[in-house]
Amino acid sequence: MRRLAVVAAFAVVAIPLGVQGEPQDPTAQDPTARWPRRGEYVGAAACKECHEDEAARIEHGVHASVAASPHTMQCETCHGPGDAHAKDSEGPPEKITHPQLLEPKVQAALCGRCHASEARDHGGGGMAGFLAAGLGCTECHEVHQRRAQKPLPDVRFRSRQASLAAATAVATSDCAKCHPLQHASLRESAHRELAADEPHGGCTTCHGNGSMHVEHEGVARFITRPDRATDGVPGCVACHNDVDPVRAHWRETDAAFLTQGLDCFACHRIHDVAKTGTARNADCAGCHARAFVEHVAPDSVHASLVEAAAPLASGCGACHAGAAEHARAGGGKALVESLRSAPRAVVERTCKQCHGDEPALHGVASGAHARADVSCTACHSPSAPRGAVRADAERNCAQCHGDVAARFALPSHHRVGPDEQMGCSDCHEPHSARPRLRDHDLREGRCVGCHVAYRGPFVWAHQASRLDGCVACHEPHGSPNRRMLREATSQQNCVACHGDFPAFHDQTQGSVFTRCLECHTQVHGSNHSRFFFR
Repeated sequence: MRRLAVVAAFAVVAIPLGVQGEPQDPTAQDPTARWPRRGEYVGAAACKECHEDEAARIEHGVHASVAASPHTMQCETCHGPGDAHAKDSEGPPEKITHPQLLEPKVQAALCGRCHASEARDHGGGGMAGFLAAGLGCTECHEVHQRRAQKPLPDVRFRSRQASLAAATAVATSDCAKCHPLQHASLRESAHRELAADEPHGGCTTCHGNGSMHVEHEGVARFITRPDRATDGVPGCVACHNDVDPVRAHWRETDAAFLTQGLDCFACHRIHDVAKTGTARNADCAGCHARAFVEHVAPDSVHASLVEAAAPLASGCGACHAGAAEHARAGGGKALVESLRSAPRAVVERTCKQCHGDEPALHGVASGAHARADVSCTACHSPSAPRGAVRADAERNCAQCHGDVAARFALPSHHRVGPDEQMGCSDCHEPHSARPRLRDHDLREGRCVGCHVAYRGPFVWAHQASRLDGCVACHEPHGSPNRRMLREATSQQNCVACHGDFPAFHDQTQGSVFTRCLECHTQVHGSNHSRFFFR
């Protein structure tokens, strides 16, 4: 009897009230409690006392697991807290939530708690189009039971031609009932003539005949998407027969783009608004997939610039001038500026848009690299891993400094390399504005930064530290001699500068005076002896 009272209550015309006497949303189709709302949960057992038939149906329906799971609120997962409804002997509908009576937007939010991915991909453009048409989830889906449907044909229209042969055409206005947003954008696009209400033409020109799609309430496999259909490109060429189907707009090249996995939809979107459409970073991904993947990697130093849905002007276009025009034209090298082959001044100006205030770059324009016409991208990769920018750049040092790189293969060398303890910039300042990279600070100051035992100051310093510094005796990159000495023996190193040694210093082979370091042990400097004795 109580269940009959609930049914009868739906027919009563009155001002519906929510829980605790709150006015119900006037846009609701019938009296029902709002969602979400607060209250106490009573459990599925209390619901079954009055709604036995509904409980039996849901046990065999699509939501059987929800109603039986101890990890959900069971019936009240969708219907909301049921204490107010259960305590009232009449069981009024305005004290319990009926999802099918909610306005479409609220209903979609309720269903979207569990079916977010389905809502996002629904109808080719998400739920936005259905909501614009005033359609909710229950327009097609049964909540408590599986909808009795005619057996679905075991067919998938993988090509537009297949749907033209197996189904009949529907008017464009029929398509707009469920897809009003796509229809609206089509009317403003380059394909606006297809938006006319024609049973033969219109949407079917690209998507194929849609009678089976409509008959079975929007089953996706009964309609085709040109960008996914096997005959999508031939479908485009049928109307755009003035475009070379292989070279497309890149006639000046020898690349056959369609044979490289690219198609019309890599650059063109059928429903795009022609005049007001905003180019996105994703427009670049079709032709420049490899570069896009490298840049968009989470650890890429420029990942924040190339989010796929972000405007192209503040992404790829921030570095590549003309990128938006290049994308809208479907290609054309003359429209976009490639930093790979751009002059150094252009590359430097582009990079300084973001990096111009960094203190390390203040002298780069007058540095040795700038004078040699070496641009930023000659050393730095725009997709370098975040936190490894220096190491990534130093891999390119050997391209110009091959003679130096070869010295690191000698028996005695500094441990420089990608997997070693040091890098080139530990000693060299690549952005330096000083006239010579190898100045006194490098020859002396940089060395004692690591070799602190020889730092000083000393009462008696080695005069070499005032002239050539450490490199007077040592090869800084590598040497075939121990301790990276310039000469094979200490004698040969010393006499290169000290040719005025005392006469009694017999330099014949075997003499003790040929082993300079046996007496002059503190050769780097001493606080005890002006002759560097122990």
